Amino acid sequence: MNRRRLFSKTVAAAALTLLASGTARARGRVSKVVLIGIDGVLYSKIEQANARNLLRLSAEGLLSRSSIAPHTSISGPSWTTVLTGVWDRKHGITGNHFDDRPFAKYPTVFTQLQRARPDLKTHCIATWDMIAVMAGSGDGRADVVVTTAPVPDDPDESRTDAATAAAVVTAITKFAPDFLFTHLDQVDHAGHFGGGARSGKYLDAITRVDELVGRIVAAVAARAAAEPGESWTILVTTDHGHTPKGGHGGQSADETATFVIARGPDFPAGVTTTRFCLADITPTVLALLGAPADPAADGSSMIVRPSAEPIASR
Repeated sequence: MNRRRLFSKTVAAAALTLLASGTARARGRVSKVVLIGIDGVLYSKIEQANARNLLRLSAEGLLSRSSIAPHTSISGPSWTTVLTGVWDRKHGITGNHFDDRPFAKYPTVFTQLQRARPDLKTHCIATWDMIAVMAGSGDGRADVVVTTAPVPDDPDESRTDAATAAAVVTAITKFAPDFLFTHLDQVDHAGHFGGGARSGKYLDAITRVDELVGRIVAAVAARAAAEPGESWTILVTTDHGHTPKGGHGGQSADETATFVIARGPDFPAGVTTTRFCLADITPTVLALLGAPADPAADGSSMIVRPSAEPIASR
C-alpha cells in the first residue's frame, strides 16, 4: 500500500473511531498516553540486542513493522510526521533545520489536543532540540516543552538521554500528563559515530535505551497501580533506520525501516502487522484521548475494530 495515500474519511469510520476512543471513559477511567520516540533504531537490532523491555512491550501489545519509503528517512521530516499525521510531501519539511511555519497548516498533536480538549495536560521532554520547535508551535502548544541540556563529558549521549528519561519519570509520577512525548537520541548517535548499525556500539546504545524505557514503563505501572481510575497506553516508535556502516536519508530497506509498538487496553497482546506506520500515531493518540481526527491526516487510528481485516497474532 502506498503510505502517502489519504485514508478515506467516511462518516462510518469517524463514528467507529469515536466509539473506540470512548472505551476507557465508558469504563469510568481516564485515558493517558505516553509516546516514546527512539531515534534511528532498527527493530531487527532490538531483537539482536535482546532488549527485554522493548520486546516485552511488543509481546504485550501490537507490533507493526513497516517501511516509510518513499518518505524522506531523516529525523526532521519523520518526527514531524509522527507528531502531525501527515507525510513530508504535505508538511514540506525535508531536513533537520526548519521553523514553526509548516505547523500552522498541519498542526501537531499537541495543538490538535489543545483545541479539542483544552482540559488535557500535555508534556514534551526531548533530547533533540528541534523537537521543541514542533511541540512549541502553533495556536495551542504543549503545556510543558523541555529540551534536556546536554550533559558535560557525554560523548555518546547516554547521560543526556538518562536525564531526559529521569525527567519523564518525574513528570509521570508527579503530574501524570494526559499525553507525554519523549525523544531519546543516543541510538542514532551510535549509528552515525559508533560504526553503524552493524557495530557493537549501536547494540550497546540500544541496551542502554532499553533500560531507560524500562524505567518509564515502571513509572507508568506504579502510577496506574496507585490511581486505578487511570488507563495508560504506551506507544513506541522510531523515525528511520540506519545502514550497516551508518547513516540514513536514502531509500534502502535499512534506512526506511520503522516500527510502532502499541500496548494498552485497546490493543490485544501478541499482534503483529505491517499495516500501521508513523502517520498513524497522531490519529491514534487523538482517538485514545477522545479528540476528533484531523481530515487532513494521511494516517488513521490503530485501534482496530473486531470486524476489521485480520492481523497476525504471534
